[in-house]
Amino acid sequence: MFKGMFRNFGVYLLLFTFTLGLVGTLPPAASAQKKDDGDKQDDKSKTAQQKPVSTKRLSTMENPDMIGKRKVNSGTDKIFGWLGGSQSTEIAIGRQLALEVEQQAKIVQDPLIAEYVNRVGQNIVLHSDAKLPFTIKVIESPEVNAFALPGGFFFVNTGLIMAADNESELAGVMAHEIAHVVARHAMENQGKMQAINYGLIG
Repeated sequence: MFKGMFRNFGVYLLLFTFTLGLVGTLPPAASAQKKDDGDKQDDKSKTAQQKPVSTKRLSTMENPDMIGKRKVNSGTDKIFGWLGGSQSTEIAIGRQLALEVEQQAKIVQDPLIAEYVNRVGQNIVLHSDAKLPFTIKVIESPEVNAFALPGGFFFVNTGLIMAADNESELAGVMAHEIAHVVARHAMENQGKMQAINYGLIG
């Protein structure tokens, strides 16, 4: 009885984690930024002259040359990721969730929009630590949102595309969501739920 209840709770928690909106995560409008740009330029030139150049070597995680070679999900989180399942399990879970999303949402069929968003996303994936392919689709919805499911299944709302002032803003939100998949956050959360279930059952 408890096992089924906690499994359902885990599924709902996982879905809730992925569908959190990104409202308010976009940078302020360019018009608001222009006002402060003059002050910021003066501050930047002053601080640039005051800060000494660091000779400290960058760590593997800080070094941009190591992107694609880093082990992003390591340490204690790796244990929870292992409990959550293998990469094939992650892809299977993501595929099932993506099918549910596609049944409930209206996917944009316009090839220009779909290809544009896919190109932006795949360029980010190419220059990330991702170890799996990404499937990127656009949902017709005015809500400013994007979300990534386990296994590289990624959805971007048209509301986000319209709210972004430029490609960089869209790419920033997409990169954030791609990082969740790369770091296997969903599988870590599932692993934590498994640990809780084992603790309650045992």
